[in-house]
Amino acid sequence: MIHFQPEQPATGAPYGEAVDRLRSVRKALALVEMFEGRPRRNLDDITFEALLPLSSPAVQACADSRSVAAAGAAAAGIEALIGAEGTGEKTHPAALAVLGETLRRDLAGIEALFAGRA
Repeated sequence: MIHFQPEQPATGAPYGEAVDRLRSVRKALALVEMFEGRPRRNLDDITFEALLPLSSPAVQACADSRSVAAAGAAAAGIEALIGAEGTGEKTHPAALAVLGETLRRDLAGIEALFAGRA
């Protein structure tokens, strides 16, 4: 089973695990976009990571909660994608589109927390 929980304990910061999960979701989105044939994105362009440590505890808690949900969606989607590929099935383009849009929407919602728009 795929999971996007940190392999090691977070660096001690209350937001460390959320950052690790969100990085994993970004990587999952990059994988989905690769299957879709989209150009590769720079995974270092993650704006919320720099802002999360400076945010209020409420924003950090909300980002953490949302990161758990996003990581779960990413893990389930990637597991299904890999499972289909492993059995020789061709992944349906609509399934890729839905997974990609779900991950993009989840990440955009988390990033909006730091722009005061969530």
